[in-house]
Amino acid sequence: MYSLSFSFIRKVCLAAALLVSSNSHAGLIVTSGELVGATDVAVSGLGIYDVSFQDGSCASVFSGCDALSDFAFTTFEQTNAAGKALLEQVFIDSAEGLFDSTPWLIRGCEDISRCIALIPNKFSGEWVFSKNIINDSNEASDRLSLLTNLRPDQSITGRANSTFAVFTPVTQVPAPATIWLLGSVLIALVGFKRKKS
Repeated sequence: MYSLSFSFIRKVCLAAALLVSSNSHAGLIVTSGELVGATDVAVSGLGIYDVSFQDGSCASVFSGCDALSDFAFTTFEQTNAAGKALLEQVFIDSAEGLFDSTPWLIRGCEDISRCIALIPNKFSGEWVFSKNIINDSNEASDRLSLLTNLRPDQSITGRANSTFAVFTPVTQVPAPATIWLLGSVLIALVGFKRKKS
């Protein structure tokens, strides 16, 4: 009986884990063939974010661009993790579009060879520094690059190869099926403990 109950609990836990992991893929937001953002982007060690791609000045896109709290990420490690998430989960070729091999399909980017997503993350004097996430038409050239420095009121609208990546944290609500599975595990554990006593 012990091995049967343990086997059942293990299977339920595995099913719950698979269900949770299957819900963690980014969903691309595409409007008229253009990639405008993504939902549920998993940034390693930091959580789940929605992201949108926007042109304009740092001040117009990031609530004035005059405080670190305007940015989702404020350290080198955090912006690197966010950049890797963009390259691995969002700037990809998929059924929704070929956003890796044709980067001009990303909002704000019209350059035929690459799209640079800027993630602002720190200040120095009158400058705002942004990490460059380079999505090249040649996948082997995709990379995290050096920082770009901009004045808060400096627009990137005229830059054919640049867009701001705006990350917004998402509060995860467990799916009903996940709650049911986890509840089943708890009931099974309580029942097993009572039988053992």
